[in-house]
Amino acid sequence: MKRTLFFILSIVLLAIASCKSDNPQPANPDGNGGETPPPVAENGISGDMSQIEFEAGETYTVTGDLTVPEGKTVTIPEGVHLEFDLGSRNEAWTIDVYGSLYVEGKEDNRVVFTASESALASPRNTGYGGLWGGIIGTNTAGDLVIQYTDILYGGGVVRAGNALASSATGGSGRVSAGDRGYVLFYCRPDGERQDGVFVLDHSHIAYTLDDAIRTNGGKTLMTYNVFEVVGQAGGEAVNIKAGGSGDYAFNLFYNIATNGLKSADTQSGTQGSLNTNFYNNTIINSGYRRSEPGRGGSLNYESNAYGKAYNNILVNDRFGLRLPAGEDRPNTNRLEFGYNWNYGAVAEVVDNFYPTTGASVGLIGTSIPVPATDIIGAIRENDPLFVNFDVTAFSYANRLNNDPIPDGADFHLQANSPAAKGAYTNFTPVFDSYVTAKGDTFTAPAPASYFGAFPVVGN
Repeated sequence: MKRTLFFILSIVLLAIASCKSDNPQPANPDGNGGETPPPVAENGISGDMSQIEFEAGETYTVTGDLTVPEGKTVTIPEGVHLEFDLGSRNEAWTIDVYGSLYVEGKEDNRVVFTASESALASPRNTGYGGLWGGIIGTNTAGDLVIQYTDILYGGGVVRAGNALASSATGGSGRVSAGDRGYVLFYCRPDGERQDGVFVLDHSHIAYTLDDAIRTNGGKTLMTYNVFEVVGQAGGEAVNIKAGGSGDYAFNLFYNIATNGLKSADTQSGTQGSLNTNFYNNTIINSGYRRSEPGRGGSLNYESNAYGKAYNNILVNDRFGLRLPAGEDRPNTNRLEFGYNWNYGAVAEVVDNFYPTTGASVGLIGTSIPVPATDIIGAIRENDPLFVNFDVTAFSYANRLNNDPIPDGADFHLQANSPAAKGAYTNFTPVFDSYVTAKGDTFTAPAPASYFGAFPVVGN
């Protein structure tokens, strides 16, 4: 599986990188201030990461929890591989971030966080990850910046003493020892400092037990990423809670248990201003492993959240954009959406682009009209014509599978694709820029005139 996964990844991430060749890139700062930490132990690493000098291109076996101490900065350079062993009692080791962590992979020399070969070969590997913990940004963390990085098989069971199960996350994760964890987490509880940025760029997250990412505060930018096989019986690719405003664009979501992107103004972040833009994303075959009515689909705003949702391609998902009614209702006065491309290969999908009856009913199509700008048709109408992915082959009977992206799939648009033009561009990102404590600037991409995450091949 590992060899196949990396073959798939090389094709899909090359496609993402070519989406927008003029996408501005941040500077690559120096490492840890010129200090000379002690050498890495031959039998693996654990403990204080600020005391480890990570060398570009080296592989490190992780044999215990790792920590970025408060006030410290750790930089992981290009080509580094961290391979996480299981503990003697199947502990899933974590990286608890109390300071700042910068992961600086490059397009041709990516950083990799993954399970070790022994962990992958163990009975704990059920095909949904959970073989190591995650990267947990606490309430004292500065920046969490991750570029050109593969994060695979994480989200393992949380243990007592992990940051995620402690007051260090301010209750943001609602996670206790014994619960499934998140692969990436970043929090800013209400009443505490609100600086810091969380950036995930040109990266790949695959195989998680539950939510891949949970945010609860802090400025967040997520662009040009691939999310694949997220959640076993539930879980969002990105679950955004109170205070986590930002921009989420040009991402691919494939076979997600619940939603690709969900925004809900709840939990311990500062409430009343959760503004998240979801634009030019592609979401495929998602929403089916979450069994509850009204849960699962593609994009979701709820519980007073708001923002802009435009230009997304939604293919064979359980639902289209969903805005729940009742106490979970989003802030519809500050919510804008339209120009979203819906495709369904079977009636069960087409009938639920915007469900208007039953337990799954939402606001769109009932109290809020379906946008006239949305692309909605009958069964197998409006094929977006991907370069190499047959949307008509979707099997509703096989919808609960954990199949990865097929070998050779290419989600660029064909030259004759009807989705290659006509998208909406007259809006701006939530934040013009995201500036780290080190002074690196990340710029949110402008919306594209094509639908989805990928332009016509070659553009």
